Amino acid sequence: MERTKEECLEMLKESIEKEKTLESLAKSLDKSELEVMGYIRDLKDKGMNISYYEKDGNAYVVRNDHPDLAKENIYRVEEDIEDHTKIGFISELRFGSKNEQISVLNDMYRKFASEGVKYVVVAGNLIEGTYAGKDALEFGSSLITNDAKAQADHLIEYYPKVEGIKTLFITGKNEHKCAKKLDVGKYISENRDDMVYLGPKSCTLFFNNVSLKVEQLKRGSKAYTIGYPPQQYSRSMPSYEDYDAIILGGTQSEQHFPTIRDTQIFTAPSVASRTPKMKDDYEQNVVSALTLDITYNKTGKLKKMVPEYSPYYVPTKKTYLDTPKLNIKKDEENNLINVRENIRNSHAYFEMADKFYRLMRKEESFNSLKNRLGANSEELFGLIAILQEYGRELEIVDVNNELVVRKFAHKRVHSEIKPQKEELNRKEFLVVSDTHIGSIYSQPSMTNTAVYEAYNRGITDIFHVGDITDGDYTRKRPKHVHEIYTYGYTGELMETVRLLPKYKGMKWHVIQGSHDETHLFNYGKVLGEDLEKLRPDIEYLGQDKAFYNFDNCKMEIFHPGGGTSRIYSTKPQNGIDQMPSNTKPNISLIGHYHKVYYMLYRNIHTFLCPCNVDVSSFMMKNDIPNLMGDIFITIWYDEHGDIHYIKEEPMIFTQSDVRKNDWENPKKYIKNKILTFER
Repeated sequence: MERTKEECLEMLKESIEKEKTLESLAKSLDKSELEVMGYIRDLKDKGMNISYYEKDGNAYVVRNDHPDLAKENIYRVEEDIEDHTKIGFISELRFGSKNEQISVLNDMYRKFASEGVKYVVVAGNLIEGTYAGKDALEFGSSLITNDAKAQADHLIEYYPKVEGIKTLFITGKNEHKCAKKLDVGKYISENRDDMVYLGPKSCTLFFNNVSLKVEQLKRGSKAYTIGYPPQQYSRSMPSYEDYDAIILGGTQSEQHFPTIRDTQIFTAPSVASRTPKMKDDYEQNVVSALTLDITYNKTGKLKKMVPEYSPYYVPTKKTYLDTPKLNIKKDEENNLINVRENIRNSHAYFEMADKFYRLMRKEESFNSLKNRLGANSEELFGLIAILQEYGRELEIVDVNNELVVRKFAHKRVHSEIKPQKEELNRKEFLVVSDTHIGSIYSQPSMTNTAVYEAYNRGITDIFHVGDITDGDYTRKRPKHVHEIYTYGYTGELMETVRLLPKYKGMKWHVIQGSHDETHLFNYGKVLGEDLEKLRPDIEYLGQDKAFYNFDNCKMEIFHPGGGTSRIYSTKPQNGIDQMPSNTKPNISLIGHYHKVYYMLYRNIHTFLCPCNVDVSSFMMKNDIPNLMGDIFITIWYDEHGDIHYIKEEPMIFTQSDVRKNDWENPKKYIKNKILTFER
């Protein structure tokens, strides 16, 4: 009797678990080899990954349960180009681990909803994945369940639902190691209408004509410098790959490279606390969310992209057992309301154990509890063990030779973890660095452009991070006299008074750098002190380093010495690692390196600040990168000084913005450069 097509497909599924030739398959099915290829095509269309290849004159096929990383995944979204699009980016959710942070994730989605975020992109590792072998023995107890499907079901049940927000996601290494038993990405998207599977490892997202590459980095060697993995990625990029921004998962960090290889790179932070496996691998872990606010030009291309971060410095101890599910819908008046949902708990003993847990007192003798619950000793020990597995805090202690059971109940807290912006202090300021006034390479029109923009925004404070002037190096570098247009201390002082922009209500807060200090060595003069006397809108804070407080929010302004590093995070990491905990600032602004970079490291928001000077002959000979621009920063902080939201907006300038003899009329090109900034 001839087999039906469905029967042939089922036989093929089983047969190609191992490598088979087309010839042998055709014989077993009593079909032609071309017919077999037709069936294989049907299986591939249904989502089965089947590899076809030839060797020694024969054609082979094999079922490949690994994700197809060779496929270019693309997802397109059409948005109103007159409007702007807000997109949230997160990574490392780790559902199925006891270190998952569902309450933090819920809080993020509440904030996303209130801020008008329309899409949330998850850059891989939605589940913790299964542990096997040695890892299962060492870290298995840190899992809620060591089963991929159960972890995916757990995510489907508890992942927040917010009307008006669509979640887009790629899968990462944690999902891929379970691929032989379950296509996690496909399974989640089939069971959640609001979650769209973009593909394994990477996808290019188009919002109108704005291209965003989302990819999870492969975990290679454990580099000390957190900037190494994204910079290594940027070096591997071919010149023909052109994206408006790249967002990388898998680093468990919060970083931004505003200009690198003709694009900008972000790392998507984590939404899980540090797992025992992370600790064993010495991995850092930053819990936060990144939001990109995108505006378009008339053709739908990128006009502006503004990042904002919302860090969660301390993970919560709340588990899925005491975290209400988030299901936000819009009412008739378009207000967001949370719909209460009953939890469909699939855990084996949860209902029985939870019933007994509620009957337990805060402290009671073991025998009294045993008698009251009607259980024998082994049953009570077993019940307590199950409750501990479910995350309930219980302990059995010996008090005066009597066993006592103690119950540590979670206090009910407000569902909001992070306060709303309206409840916090807000401060916006401009950061300028390395103006090198007096150098023939200086570009004061860049500074003028940034300050003009700041004035129009209502900003009142400008922070200068050193090397205000080019200084006097003629004794050490004889050629230096030919690279300055004004000579000596008085000349540079008066040029600084003339060129630093001055607007009513705006205040400069400045430190000196190594170039400014040459005036002290050569002439015994402190530039900052004389600037204060000649310009009442300038406040001198000190040489090389100073601190400035916004209420209790402490900011470090630092102009270090020494050479630069190819990996942007190296020098600031070294410095932060030496800081005693009680001296750490909330923000650190670092000049001198002529780079632009942001990272959150050891709870310090750290910025490498770009310069306002073109490449000098010294920098060119020493192959020192020179990134030009200024940074607008907005912070929202509480009464303790902790920053709950931070927005950074670099104003980047390129070689096309450089003007010869720019000091002669620095206000001439402001309009053109403002347009460049919006590009």
